[in-house]
Amino acid sequence: MEIPFSALLVQPEEPVLDVIRTSLIESGCRELWTARTVEDAFEVGRQYAAELVVIDVATLPAGTDLRRLSRRLRGAPVVVIAADDQIESAFDAGAVDCIAAPVRGPELVARVRAAIRLRAERTRRSNRERKLSEEIRRLERENCDLERLVCVDSLTGLANRRHALTLLGAEWKRSAREKTPLSVVMIDLDCFHAFNERYGHPGGDACLRRVTDAMVQCLRRPSDFLGRYGGEEFLAVLPNTDAVGARIVAERMCATVEALGIPHETSECSHVVTISAGFASLQATTDRPCDVVIKAADNALLGAKTLGRNGASGEAPAPSPPRQTISPYAWTKFPVVVADPWFVDRIPQFLTDTREEARLIDEARREDDFERVRMIGRRLKANARDFGFDQIRQLAGLVEHAARFEDRGAIREATEELEEYVTHVQVIYRRPLEQAS
Repeated sequence: MEIPFSALLVQPEEPVLDVIRTSLIESGCRELWTARTVEDAFEVGRQYAAELVVIDVATLPAGTDLRRLSRRLRGAPVVVIAADDQIESAFDAGAVDCIAAPVRGPELVARVRAAIRLRAERTRRSNRERKLSEEIRRLERENCDLERLVCVDSLTGLANRRHALTLLGAEWKRSAREKTPLSVVMIDLDCFHAFNERYGHPGGDACLRRVTDAMVQCLRRPSDFLGRYGGEEFLAVLPNTDAVGARIVAERMCATVEALGIPHETSECSHVVTISAGFASLQATTDRPCDVVIKAADNALLGAKTLGRNGASGEAPAPSPPRQTISPYAWTKFPVVVADPWFVDRIPQFLTDTREEARLIDEARREDDFERVRMIGRRLKANARDFGFDQIRQLAGLVEHAARFEDRGAIREATEELEEYVTHVQVIYRRPLEQAS
């Protein structure tokens, strides 16, 4: 079956020109363009979409790369007319097929049709592979979206119990490997059943959202996260945090929730909504499960309730010197990053890697290796986009731009700001409520 195609003829010697044109038309060529040189062929290729190139090897400058010509013409096969002693070098240069001079019309027709059929088959195969790859990517995205959906509590936007415990288990193993303390804070809203009876379940839902929004703001490090453990119970996980640090976080949460001033007329311990918190800090070991730290924090929570609620309880000395529970100043000069709970176990490592990338950028800057600076900046920009860190993406873009102009001072300033950012940025793991519901 004849397949119609368009062709570019890099003009051979006049005696064989008519033979080639006639053979191409007989082969199914519907559009034919000519060029006198390879450079002219590049120019034609920018304007037209040739599906085949026929070129006389006698017109080729020494060292011509036919593969480059084919790429510039969107993968069009190159058929070369060559003398017997030139055929091998033509194939080495990237020709799909070679025809020995002098040209014979029937042979050229057969070879051109074979080249066009081969191109058509390759195009079909490429399209099939592309569609298959797109389908695989679509299924992977859908699977990822489903996994992200089932890990979030629909009411509060926090990690749900299943996801929070999975993350806690991973942190427990990391704590055992790295010999670092792991702290947990268990939180319970005081007299919340009475609140629901007085203000109704819609009022209770709105209260939970406001309280969780306040509590999650109290977690200052990217590795800390808050999850919903039960109806009005919550679990805060604080990796690499000792008991003193856990006490500070628990007391900050209690004071912050009370400061919201949400009326609670039927509370037994206050006229506003309050929470009780129990904290515990343990050194993880591989011979016991992470449940032990939850039980310890739960026992501490029971102690806080026994002491009258609206407070924190646990085994830890008071910080010295005493700290103000709620600071009147903003925690950081950088905008808070709100991330999906799905990224809890990924973002801390990303920020650690970013700090290392900043060090490598500075190292490359001192060595005047601006190509390496551009490469790192480009990679960092792509990763920042994936995790939703606009500030890092912008700084990486500044690094890449400065490297293009070999501006050492601008690279250094952007790198220093990048290091400061990853050190002080506050990350909150909470899906926007319109997406969580």
